[in-house]
Amino acid sequence: MDMNSLRSPPLRMQHTPHLLATAVLALLSAAPAEGAQDTAFPQRAVRLVIPFAAGGAIDIMARPIGRRLQEFLGQPVIIDNRAGGGGSLAGELVARSAPDGYTLLVGSTSPLVINPAALAKVGYDTMRDFTPISLIATQPLLIVAHPSLPVKNIKDVIALAKRNPGKLSYGSAGPGTSNHLTGALLAHAAGIDLLHVPYKGGGPALNALLGGETELQVSQPNTMVSFVKSGRVRAIATTGAKRSPIYPDVGTLVEAGYKELDITGWYCVVGPANIPRPIVDRLNADLRRTLASPDVRNALLGEGTDPVASSPEELGALMKRELVRWAAAVKLAGVRPE
Repeated sequence: MDMNSLRSPPLRMQHTPHLLATAVLALLSAAPAEGAQDTAFPQRAVRLVIPFAAGGAIDIMARPIGRRLQEFLGQPVIIDNRAGGGGSLAGELVARSAPDGYTLLVGSTSPLVINPAALAKVGYDTMRDFTPISLIATQPLLIVAHPSLPVKNIKDVIALAKRNPGKLSYGSAGPGTSNHLTGALLAHAAGIDLLHVPYKGGGPALNALLGGETELQVSQPNTMVSFVKSGRVRAIATTGAKRSPIYPDVGTLVEAGYKELDITGWYCVVGPANIPRPIVDRLNADLRRTLASPDVRNALLGEGTDPVASSPEELGALMKRELVRWAAAVKLAGVRPE
C-alpha cells in the first residue's frame, strides 16, 4: 500500500486547523471537569435537616457534630429544623432534594423505619429514596415522670395505670415515633391502658411534661440529664439491655421482666438517592473524623449517647433489618396508622 494514500489532502488541512484545535481542547478539558465535580465537593454550605424541633434529642446531638464537621468539610454546616409528621416532613424534603450531597437528613429510627409502618402515608420509600452515609450514634430510651406523680419505678407506674385505666398520659415527639411506639409496646406488654399525647418534637413534649400537661414521657436520655438532676422530672426506667452509665440508679424494662422491650435507638446521616459515590465517601470519612474528635465524643457520651460510625453498606443493612423489626412491633402493639 502507498503510504501517501493514508495522508489527508493538503488543501483540506489548510481550512481546518482552528476547528481541530478547538475540538481537541474541548475533548481534553471535558473529562477532568466531569470528575472534578465530585473531587471538589463541597463548594458551598451543607445543610443538615433535623426532623424534629430545636431542643430535641437529635437537635442536641447534631449541633456539636455540625460544628466539628464543618471544619473537616471546609464549608459551613447549617442546622435546619423541620418538625412535623413524626419526622416524615423532613424525610420527604430530603428525599426530593438534588442528589449532590448538600442536603442531608439526620435520621433516626422513627422517620426511617417506624413511620412507613405506623403512618397511613409517608412521602418516601426508605430503601429506594435515600443514600445511606453513616451511623452517628446509638442510645436507649428513657421513661420519666412528673415529680408530682407518686411513682419511683416502672412497677409503680404499671400498678398506678391499672388502678386508673386510660387516665395516665404520656407525651411523645409525635405519632409513629420511637417514643410513641415504645409507650404502646409497654402498655401491650404490661396489660395497661395509657393515653398517648403526641407533640411536634421532643422539646414541646418536654415542656408539656414540665408544665404538668402529661404525667409521663418516653424520651431520649440526652434531653433529660439536667431536668433529672434538678428534680424537675423523675427517671423511671431505661430501655437498653444494660443500665445507662449516666443513670446508674435507674432500672431497665428488661430488669423489670420485659425482655422484649430491649430497645436501642440509632441515629444516622442519609441523603437523597443516587448521590455519587465519591461524595458519599467524602462525607463518610469526615463524619468518622468528626465522631472521633474528643470534643464531640465527650459531648455525646456526657448526654448518654454512644458515638458510632459505620460504612454506608452497614447502615443500609441496618435500615433494612429495622424496617422488618419495627413493622412487626407496630402490628404487635396494635398501633393503627394515623
